[in-house]
Amino acid sequence: MLSALPPILRAIIYMVVGMFFFMLGDLYLKLASQHLPLGMVVFFLGAGMSLLFAVMMKGQGAPLFDKAYWHHAMMMRCLGEAIGVIGVMIAVAFAPLSTVSAIMQSLPLLLTLIGAVFLKESVGKHRIFALLAGLIGVLIIIRPGFEGFDLFASFTLVGVLGMAIRDVGTRIMPQDISTGALSFWGSVAIAVTGIAMLAVMQDAHLPNQTGLILSLALVIAAAIGTLCVSSAMRLAEVSAISPFRYIRVVFGIGAGILILGEKVDAPTYIGCVIVVAAGLYSWFRERRVAKSS
Repeated sequence: MLSALPPILRAIIYMVVGMFFFMLGDLYLKLASQHLPLGMVVFFLGAGMSLLFAVMMKGQGAPLFDKAYWHHAMMMRCLGEAIGVIGVMIAVAFAPLSTVSAIMQSLPLLLTLIGAVFLKESVGKHRIFALLAGLIGVLIIIRPGFEGFDLFASFTLVGVLGMAIRDVGTRIMPQDISTGALSFWGSVAIAVTGIAMLAVMQDAHLPNQTGLILSLALVIAAAIGTLCVSSAMRLAEVSAISPFRYIRVVFGIGAGILILGEKVDAPTYIGCVIVVAAGLYSWFRERRVAKSS
């Protein structure tokens, strides 16, 4: 069914679904970090995803090791994974999920800027309008200069930088390198990062059952989210699908309220409405362009 849709619309659907599963991953991460050292959660995430993607690649007959993988785009993507996982996981573990979800919405603006400056992508006035509207909504949620960021929430910005590096690496990757290979080696980078965190923090201990179950749920959610986003990034220009990352803030705040009992005030709701409106505007605009072409 999805194959019958234009590539841009398939990319949008993949992105929205990916954002939902990434929100689930954030939730499971926050819960798992209450039972396990953060480095161990990161290692389990990377190791579990590596195993899943290795099985997937074996089923497709794709090699785990290939000279083609030693491409600068693959190195760029793995570096982005390492930086992103450190920033996001520290922020999610120790800061309110709703706040982290809001700050993460600065990623589409950064990706659009990178796409226009470095990838020479065309950014029309409609995309710029949607991105700016979404950014205004995020600023209303964050309100910089009024409440400011706490130390742990500010690590989200490190994660955003890492995710931008990862996504640009995905976009410039040669088409003969499969999405499974991208996901597998990105997961290996995450596992290595977890080992490094354990070595630095020196807080490794035997995991308990609850922590293992939550880590398994994290792996499944992150694997699905990674596949969806990687597929979206390879189907359309970065600047075209970036507005749909904003939907993650709605998922994150909803989980924070309904599951974690976090308090959200009126400006946050107003910001969310603006973010969703910007995403819907982009959706209808791209669908109309796709139909006319």
